[in-house]
Amino acid sequence: MPSRASRAAPAAPEAVLSSENRAVKRLRQLAKKREPGLTLIEGPRVVAEAAARGVRLELLALRKGSESSIPAERVIELAPRVFSALSQTVSPQGVLAIGAVREFSVPEALAAARAAGWPLLVLDGVQDPGNVGTICRSAVAAGAPAIAVLGGADPFSAKAVRASAGAVFGLGVARGTWAELATVRGLGATPRGGADIRRLDLGGVDVLALGSEAHGLSNPRLGPVTIPMQPGAESLNVAAAAAVLLFELRRRLS
Repeated sequence: MPSRASRAAPAAPEAVLSSENRAVKRLRQLAKKREPGLTLIEGPRVVAEAAARGVRLELLALRKGSESSIPAERVIELAPRVFSALSQTVSPQGVLAIGAVREFSVPEALAAARAAGWPLLVLDGVQDPGNVGTICRSAVAAGAPAIAVLGGADPFSAKAVRASAGAVFGLGVARGTWAELATVRGLGATPRGGADIRRLDLGGVDVLALGSEAHGLSNPRLGPVTIPMQPGAESLNVAAAAAVLLFELRRRLS
């Protein structure tokens, strides 16, 4: 009987030289368009974070010469030219993976937030995947349990996942519409004219929403809330505003 150590040892990767290999084609397809329940993950730290947060890796692709002990259902080794053609970064780090993710419904995300005593963070049409990923990273750092994305960038797109440094896998993530939140009390961040977030009564607030920098919030029923700034300051980047709001919530709710 093999020892526990030998059973846990990762199998040698399968060498793949051709860009026409089926696994390579699947990676290429996911780089262009994500499939429901799956995401393309790039970079050793991000892939390791995904695995540490319980993401099941269906495929781990290593550039020839790269090594990884991250557990995956299948491990392949790609020729450098094949790997470079698949990578979405300027300086590829030699590790790609396909991860299986659970996508929450909006009611599930709202229930998760309520159970933790938090309002549900809502992104209303935030278009930049880098901002979406950065907001997910801040949400996890602040302790927020869930996020709902209503239009805009996909939080499980490869770029958003990289921007989150894998933290997105620590959130309950939903995509949906405002119609699914029609009956809840919500606040919406606005650059000026809203109630001061530091003094606002948060009792009974189920949703805190941030809109796109170009178009703002699409839901007129939200109570406006503002981050106080120095005179002359126009506004904050949406990801920076989210971080300020999230950590103010953490302070108030702790």
